[in-house]
Amino acid sequence: MSKKFKRRELLDRLNDLGRKVSTQTVFLHQAIAQSIGLNATDTKCVDLILSREEGSVTAGWLSDATGLTTGAITHILDRLEKRHFIERVRDSRDRRKIIIRVRLESLLPVYPKYEEVGKAYLKLAEEYDDRELRVICDYMERACEVSKAQLAQFIAKRRPGAE
Repeated sequence: MSKKFKRRELLDRLNDLGRKVSTQTVFLHQAIAQSIGLNATDTKCVDLILSREEGSVTAGWLSDATGLTTGAITHILDRLEKRHFIERVRDSRDRRKIIIRVRLESLLPVYPKYEEVGKAYLKLAEEYDDRELRVICDYMERACEVSKAQLAQFIAKRRPGAE
């Protein structure tokens, strides 16, 4: 940086840039989702399911992870199932439980779109040395944890009896 920013100015700049990146990311994901007839929330729910080690979730888990109501999750899952992105199957150990799995073949049209985005971000990341990348990764991991904690607080405040 050519200018020497006071710490407060630097923190304000980081906050502003974080907000801008978040906004652009939402619109990028919405554009990709629309290109396959979904919305960003739908595709992010698919991403959450894929991120699970077991590769499947329950609707309740998805509701907890997103902060969306069970009704909203049901509508999302209905859309995803209708478009053949997910399947609902009964748990073999507890027939009352419904497991949601992503139909991997449904993602084939999406991969090239995300691959292009990934290459662009990789090109940007390659401009940084290993020490800088470690700092960026540390910040992003910690920012993700802050976001999770803030989401949990918002969810807790919505529950009946919460102040």
